[in-house]
Amino acid sequence: MANKETLGGVSVYIPTGDLATVAAHLAPRLRTVRDARIGILDNCKEFADVVLRGVAAALERDHGAKVKFWRKSYLGIPSPFAAEMAKECDAVINGVGH
Repeated sequence: MANKETLGGVSVYIPTGDLATVAAHLAPRLRTVRDARIGILDNCKEFADVVLRGVAAALERDHGAKVKFWRKSYLGIPSPFAAEMAKECDAVINGVGH
C-alpha cells in the first residue's frame, strides 16, 4: 500500500507500504531432504530453469526427494503459488538466474 503525501502542492505516492509490526520467524529447517517434497519456484530470469533443473536432478537422484516445479509469469511479482506450495511441500527453493 502506498502512502500519499503532498509536497509543494503536488500529491506524491510513497510506495513504502505498511511496516511490519510483528516479528517474522523463519520456518524450521528440514532435518533431511531424504524423501522430502521439495518445491522449486523459477522466477523466470534467464538461465534460472537450467540451474534449477540441475538442482532438482541432484535432489531426486542423490536424496530420493520428490520435486515439483512452479514458474512465475514475471519476476517482479509476488508468487501466486505460495499457499499451494506451502500445502504441497516440505521445503521450497526460490531460484534466480543470470
